[in-house]
Amino acid sequence: MKNSNLRGAGTVFRYTVQQHYKTPSVIIFLTILFLIAVTAIPIAAMALGGKKESTETGIRKLYLRNETEYAIDAEDIRSEVRYGGLEIEETDADDAALNEKLTKEEDAAAAVVSLNVADQYFSISTHYGREGVVTHTDAALLNNTLESALHQALLRSLSVTEVQETMIRSKAMPQVSRVSDFLRGVEETNADTHVFMNIAYNYFIMMLCALSMGYIFQHSMEEKISKLVEMLMVSVSPTALLLGKILAVTLFIFGGLGLIAIGLLISFLITRQITDLTSFKDIAVTLLHFDPTAMKINAGTIVLLIICILLVYAISASLSGILGSCCSKTEDTQQASLVVVLFLMIGYLGSTFAPMFESDAANLFFSLFPVTSIFSAFPNYICGKIGMPVLVLALVIQGVTAALLMRLAGTVYKMMLMYRGGFPKPKQFIQMLKEHRAAQKAEAGKEDSHAV
Repeated sequence: MKNSNLRGAGTVFRYTVQQHYKTPSVIIFLTILFLIAVTAIPIAAMALGGKKESTETGIRKLYLRNETEYAIDAEDIRSEVRYGGLEIEETDADDAALNEKLTKEEDAAAAVVSLNVADQYFSISTHYGREGVVTHTDAALLNNTLESALHQALLRSLSVTEVQETMIRSKAMPQVSRVSDFLRGVEETNADTHVFMNIAYNYFIMMLCALSMGYIFQHSMEEKISKLVEMLMVSVSPTALLLGKILAVTLFIFGGLGLIAIGLLISFLITRQITDLTSFKDIAVTLLHFDPTAMKINAGTIVLLIICILLVYAISASLSGILGSCCSKTEDTQQASLVVVLFLMIGYLGSTFAPMFESDAANLFFSLFPVTSIFSAFPNYICGKIGMPVLVLALVIQGVTAALLMRLAGTVYKMMLMYRGGFPKPKQFIQMLKEHRAAQKAEAGKEDSHAV
């Protein structure tokens, strides 16, 4: 592009940004978005029952009826900081007598430990009075402490040492790989982790592309609707007009994402004060079989992620600019959206299901093929499915694709700026593009002849 074609892009950018943020609904939306991000993790933590345990308790005395042959050591119960000063009285009182004690003593609790011999399971029942300072949560935590104390009693009865217990509780680290990869020392994530990372990354990319599509469609055809094209073309070239708008949309989207990121960071810091965040990791490992240990995550990975996101956005924004330029009225955006969505869905579905085949050839193809590369290359790299040379090649292909689409977007916007017909069909669009380029060549030839 010639520099003269870009003159005025900054003016268009500033004007579009000012008009966008002057709208009250935009400010309200961003405020709500920020508040949702700030409260997201604390609400999720509370929903998962991840409240940080307090060291305060309303229970001052515990009546313990142990109906098993395993002696529970009171010190095992008091080893829990919360119940360090708890008075423990072992008793043989029946349920009625325990009920009477709890009715009279508002800061007492009673626990019954029993063994069902037939079904081979232990039962621990902790009770508290209806009127008193003991809460249900407090009694539940005491019940958990009693379960741990009973476990220790069982280990002592079997003469299990602390070292042996550690070995019993230790987990095996599973590793499934081809023998060739094992001998080369290649470390890959498991299939479940690969699938999870692909889905998570692809979902983010889909949201990013959908946002850019909506904004760019709207701004690409507003001059046509407002009938200001002739006036704008006097001072700003069509290429500069489109570039200024795309840069403004870039600020809208990444500004919003940055606001969400700041909100989530604040949310994380708040949540860390009220809960133990390991519960989230435990859920991910247990339910999703997500294991990040073999993933390539470091400072360089963050840089690669930013580069990948920018390339994805450049490709999506350029494609949206091409199709948005073909829209003369709001109804046309339905057909334009269909083309973009079809492009995105092919890449999204292909990249989402590819990890399930566990094929090196499939990972290589989806990482390099332009339609799927924006979805697959980065997650395949951090999961160890492709190496750095393949990722660099994928990024080069994406960069070339983005550059070609950007150049085509400028040409199409200039060509379609005065167009007022319906959304062109593929054959009609190609014919119009050929005629436009022929006209450009003819005009360039005239300029050369005049110069001579």
